[in-house]
Amino acid sequence: MTFDDDVYESVNYSKIYCKANELLISSNAIDKFPFKVSALIKEQSDIRLCKYAKAFEKYGIPISQFGSESAVIMEYCGATIIFYNQDEVEYRIRFGIMHEFGHYVLGHKFNLKEIDPLYHKQELEANCFAAQMLMPEQILRECKNRGKVLSVDFIIQSFDVSEDAASKRKKTLANTTYEWKSRAEREYDDIIVLKYASMINKIAPKRQYDYNFDDEYDRQRERDSWYADSRTWR
Repeated sequence: MTFDDDVYESVNYSKIYCKANELLISSNAIDKFPFKVSALIKEQSDIRLCKYAKAFEKYGIPISQFGSESAVIMEYCGATIIFYNQDEVEYRIRFGIMHEFGHYVLGHKFNLKEIDPLYHKQELEANCFAAQMLMPEQILRECKNRGKVLSVDFIIQSFDVSEDAASKRKKTLANTTYEWKSRAEREYDDIIVLKYASMINKIAPKRQYDYNFDDEYDRQRERDSWYADSRTWR
């Protein structure tokens, strides 16, 4: 087993998935996709957001000291702050901030060096968290159930993410067997689909010939009961 395999094996994907699902359900700051990440963070924490340019202007911290060209979370001057590069494109800013917020939500240690054994595990976990928050699996699966092809372009257009993020999300979904998910992981699936129904209907309208087999079975049983009852009316 390689080092990368060790990292993948050590990640608690169920915990990440459930943490993200809880936020997708409970947050009033998320009502569509893409959503305003700053509003979510303000709603759920005391974390401050600070642009790299402002950090240099206010604190004299050059970008080279952050250790990341995109975003980083750290304790600074008694506060938890996510510093981010304001010069990147919007979708990279959004993913970078949500990645760092994932470190906070998942209880990670901040400011780890790459040589630290926990570093790569935490990075992978934060990426998984950001992906579920910004491109919820439940919405994508519902779109697929409605006949949409989950192409990279479809994910980009629907959630305004980078090509790289969309490509990785597509690959992750392809390698995930829904039936193997735990009960806890699937607990909020129907609620998430219902909460974001308006968005789903917009990007993947129901086809006229789509119907639910379980609903049809119930309707047939009702029709059968009517027929049985009608014979007693004669």
